[in-house]
Amino acid sequence: MNTTNWVSSIPRIIRPINKLIPNKFINFGSEKLLNLLFREEISSGELNFMSGKIIEIKVKDIDLSLFLTLKGNQLKSLKSPVEPDVQLSSDGDALLLLIYGKVDPDTLFFNRKLMVKGNTELGLHLKNFLDTIEVNQKLPRTLYLIGDRFSDFIYKEKGETIQTS
Repeated sequence: MNTTNWVSSIPRIIRPINKLIPNKFINFGSEKLLNLLFREEISSGELNFMSGKIIEIKVKDIDLSLFLTLKGNQLKSLKSPVEPDVQLSSDGDALLLLIYGKVDPDTLFFNRKLMVKGNTELGLHLKNFLDTIEVNQKLPRTLYLIGDRFSDFIYKEKGETIQTS
């Protein structure tokens, strides 16, 4: 199996595993992790644009959706699917490239690898926020390096399909 096929097969491996994990665990874990990672942004008011709004982050290729809102000084992961104010959707590889700064969100958006539906202004705030995240300062160094290497690998293997240059 060549490396491009291997990279493309990752979602087929993750999708069934994702289906075995109860949503309450995914919601609980994502809520705790996001509140930890974005503690400073929440306290500084940088995420106030999410207050009272429902944002869906959809990872299409692994069939995972997170419904998030800001209540008080906490990001909350909603327990059941609801109608979001905005939906940001993409495949996992494009999101990983975005998170690790290999591709900017505008490139993904204009190449239809990052879709935004619903409240355009809210989607723009979310896209701009994602673009400012410095993941190297958010994650423990070892985890950052693993993700960075993996995103380099994906960029090398799939970058031409995302039209990154």
